[in-house]
Amino acid sequence: MDIRGTRRTAGRPLLALCLAAAALVGGLAPATPAAAATSCDFEMVSLRARNLQTDNGSQKDYVWLQVEDRWFPSGGDGVMFQLNQTRYPSSFGYPTAGFGSSGLEVRLVLDKWPTNITVERETIACDAVTGATRTFSNGDAVYDLIFNVTD
Repeated sequence: MDIRGTRRTAGRPLLALCLAAAALVGGLAPATPAAAATSCDFEMVSLRARNLQTDNGSQKDYVWLQVEDRWFPSGGDGVMFQLNQTRYPSSFGYPTAGFGSSGLEVRLVLDKWPTNITVERETIACDAVTGATRTFSNGDAVYDLIFNVTD
C-alpha cells in the first residue's frame, strides 16, 4: 500500500466524525416553519360569444382557450361559435388548472388561417370565487368566460 492510500483511509473516520457532529448540531437548531404555499384550482363553467370576429360570410368563430401553456381543446381545432352561443367545458376538453399566488394567465384565441388571433389575455387571481365572469374583447370579438376558483 502506498502513502496516499494510507492517508485516504486514515482520514475517513475523521470525516465521518465531522459529518456526524454537523448533523447533531443541525438537529439541535430550532426548526423554522416553511412559508405557506398558496394554491388554487381554476375550472371553466362556460364561454359565451357576445360578438364575433367574423361578422360577415360564415358568421362563425373558432375558439381556443390557452390556460398557461395548455390549449383547450387540445386536438388542433378551435370550438365553433355562432353569435350568442354558449359552450360548456365538455366542448373544450374540461379546462382546469392548478396555480399559485402569482395568478393564472388565460387567453382567448381565435383559430384563423393562416395565423391565430389572441382576442385578449387575462390574469385570474388566486382568490376563491364561484361563477365569476371575465370578458375577453379586442374591439370586435367579445366573449364572456364564466369560471370558478377554489383554494
